[in-house]
Amino acid sequence: MLNSSRRRLSRASAVTVTLLSAACASVPSAPEEPAIPVVATADDLVLPLDDYDLDAKGRSVVQTARYKLATDCLARFGFTMPPHNTSRSDYPANADYLGWLGALDVSKNGYTGTERQLLSDIPAARAGIRGYSIPPEQDDVQTGGVSTFKGKPVPKYGCDGEAQQKLNGQAPGPDGKVPAKPHIYKNLYNFMDDAAMAAYTDKRILEAVARWSQCMKAKGFTYDKPWEAQADSRWAGRGEVPPGQHLAKPPAIELRTATADEQCRLAVNYSGVRRAAYTEAQQRVIAANRDALERLRVLQRTRYQNALKVLAAGAR
Repeated sequence: MLNSSRRRLSRASAVTVTLLSAACASVPSAPEEPAIPVVATADDLVLPLDDYDLDAKGRSVVQTARYKLATDCLARFGFTMPPHNTSRSDYPANADYLGWLGALDVSKNGYTGTERQLLSDIPAARAGIRGYSIPPEQDDVQTGGVSTFKGKPVPKYGCDGEAQQKLNGQAPGPDGKVPAKPHIYKNLYNFMDDAAMAAYTDKRILEAVARWSQCMKAKGFTYDKPWEAQADSRWAGRGEVPPGQHLAKPPAIELRTATADEQCRLAVNYSGVRRAAYTEAQQRVIAANRDALERLRVLQRTRYQNALKVLAAGAR
């Protein structure tokens, strides 16, 4: 009788274990966190919205054609276009977005990089545009601030607007309107900034920042966030170089801080974490604005092809 009871209990236990195993197997496992990429070189600084933009060479070609067209337009009104550097920028376009210091050689140059990087390459890294001064007497003709100048009709959007329109051709803008408005191609960079704002509070970035701060403290530097080290008042003003002057050499404390900063960013894979968060944020922006972005892709490539034609005609 006792053995019979044991057999029944054993069978009941086996059934219970089988049912529990089946129940556990039917519960879906939590989705795995996407792998965090490691950013080791400039080639790793890629983001989804890059696919809708031109590369560094393409941006340089477009800006060179833009200023040639503006120069020709200004000449109709007796003005000479100020010299402007439209050469290719070799600074990685996404370095600032991803907080990567690798191109600056901070142990030697500090946070500014070289004078050329500070004044020429970094400003043109994303959009290919470097700032320049427009002589006051040219401003209205350049920007379209007047409808006529010395009896001659000024283009609706000025000489720069006329140049942009010629580059845009008949490609639609992101809003679908034909022809695209002169400067509407820059909407692509607005989408990039929107994604950056969305990624700003990503918990993975916040955790990486906290680990970075701990790393810096262990090296003798007290900062809560990486950008606080870059913007330290002891050297932040060094990046402001008046026209005609040269970049001042970095103080020793800046070099020590920047070197430790880069080491800690690498130790916690700071740029890799940012790349993961920015990638996801940009993918959401793409999903929500696919039609507008496809038009921007076409517009950018149209501008490039038209720029090649402008430069080829000028070379003849």
